[in-house]
Amino acid sequence: MKKPIALLCNVLVLMVIFCGIVSIFTIEGNAKDTSTSADEKIQMADTLLKLNLFRGTDNGYELEQSFTRAQGAVMLLRLFGLEKAAEQAAEKSGFQDVQSHWSAAYVSYSFNKGFVHGISENDYAPDQPMTGSELTALILRALGYVEAEPSTTISLGVISGLLTESQAQKVNAKEVSFDRGDMVVIAYHALTTKLKGSEKTLLSKLVEDDKAITVQTAAGTGLYVAPSSSNDPMDQIEKALRNVLDGKN
Repeated sequence: MKKPIALLCNVLVLMVIFCGIVSIFTIEGNAKDTSTSADEKIQMADTLLKLNLFRGTDNGYELEQSFTRAQGAVMLLRLFGLEKAAEQAAEKSGFQDVQSHWSAAYVSYSFNKGFVHGISENDYAPDQPMTGSELTALILRALGYVEAEPSTTISLGVISGLLTESQAQKVNAKEVSFDRGDMVVIAYHALTTKLKGSEKTLLSKLVEDDKAITVQTAAGTGLYVAPSSSNDPMDQIEKALRNVLDGKN
């Protein structure tokens, strides 16, 4: 009888510690909401590159450069493991300004999926710079928030867990330029954001459902932990603690 009681006591102690850690991380998370440094953006780009979800140019990552609406559509499809599907489908849209554009297949596929919208019924403006709110809206729609619009990225970005309050304010600030580095930050955080109505994150879906990324590769980034088949309470507590320490809660 003593052994089960001792085990129960140990579990209760770990639960108290767990709750304390959650409180500390919640307080610190609310108190500290600083901008992402240049070095951190490079590290995020490295992670996305390892997962084959981001590519640089002939001159490197060029994180300080702006990017176009066409490039934004391609990045979205790559991030969600749909780039090859778009190339194979070779779909067409009603946008007159992309019919002969290099991004035609990607923009058309994204449009038919409901991910991207045009600037008008007939035009997409593929070579126009993409804003932070536009990119965020694209990613939110692909995560299941089909109602997302550039004007709602502050509220939906925070509610979904994709953005912090300060990040949401930045992507919506018209006077602040939005570059490839900022795009990398949002794409990186999208990996650990849960799909709407699901407990799975985007990265979990890419690994477990789509088989687009191997378990080993995903685990190597520190952003993914393979699901455990164990029902041991101690294992469940350990998994919950890891999620908190990895910033997944």
